[in-house]
Amino acid sequence: MITKHSKNTVRWFFLIISGFIMFLFWKIVEPYALALVTAGIFTIIMAPVDNWLNSKIANKKISVFITVVSLFLIVLIPMFIFGVLVVDQAVGVINNLDKTEWVNYIDFTTNPIFQSLPPSIQNSVASFSSPDIGKNTVELIVKNLGDVFSKSASLAFNTFIFFISLYYFLIDRKRIYETVLELSPLKDRLDNEIVDKITRTVRSVVFGSLIIASIQAVLAIIGMLVLGVPGALLWGSFVIVAAQVPIVGVGLVMVPAVLYLVITGSYASALGLFIWSVFAVGFIDNLLRPVLLGAKTQMPELLVLVSILGGVSYFGPIGLILGPTVLALILVMIDLYKAGILDGK
Repeated sequence: MITKHSKNTVRWFFLIISGFIMFLFWKIVEPYALALVTAGIFTIIMAPVDNWLNSKIANKKISVFITVVSLFLIVLIPMFIFGVLVVDQAVGVINNLDKTEWVNYIDFTTNPIFQSLPPSIQNSVASFSSPDIGKNTVELIVKNLGDVFSKSASLAFNTFIFFISLYYFLIDRKRIYETVLELSPLKDRLDNEIVDKITRTVRSVVFGSLIIASIQAVLAIIGMLVLGVPGALLWGSFVIVAAQVPIVGVGLVMVPAVLYLVITGSYASALGLFIWSVFAVGFIDNLLRPVLLGAKTQMPELLVLVSILGGVSYFGPIGLILGPTVLALILVMIDLYKAGILDGK
């Protein structure tokens, strides 16, 4: 018969050993934690697609394989190509800044306020010419190319881990869900409510904030390419973030593009881009959001913007999804607290 003292000893022994093993396990998976978390999020996103395919294809493994390969071909490869083109275009724009005539129109050295400054300050400020800025920026990029290439192997391997994890998560998601329910100390009703809210919110972020913003970016790029705005891909990449800004939205990008055409004397193109921005780029949000989202959970736009900016700053490009996902978890926890979860309701 086990005494009370021996029960406590066994309990503490088990907790210490379990904690040590979990610590070792965490150190093992830590390098791939971001890939695993991202795969978990995409499992939530891609589950409806896999369910639809599985209704057409009886073999679960084949339907999941098609789902994963489709994500790779339709999303990852275009994103990679787009990213390479944007970086190349950014370098080209910076490198040719000194050759752009309209830059020379802006001569702040003749401004009375500038001329009233002490000569030492005037000389320092005037030394920051656009050619120098472009040269220094390009030199900075070149110096960091080695670091970029050194991380390419790590990025490729993490991408591999992501897709392998996504494959197995999709196959075993029901068993994983059942295991979580068994381990959770909460009532099954609360567990189901938490999972449902997280699922709806994550999909809302992806469909509402990213897919619509991506469509707006594509429309903006098309308009800029047709109407002669240089660096259209670079401008378009900013639209994805600008689309999350409350009230002004894509206007943060489209208005400067229109002003550029006005400054360079392309008045007809400026008018055309303005009309395109209002009726094609601007209204697409109002048109698609009800179709894609319906009654799905929508989060405050300001919080979505901050979570995206913070997510990209902390996690890198994948922060576009991880940032709002963390925000979704916080909002779910707040809703549960307000519903009285701490009181056992």
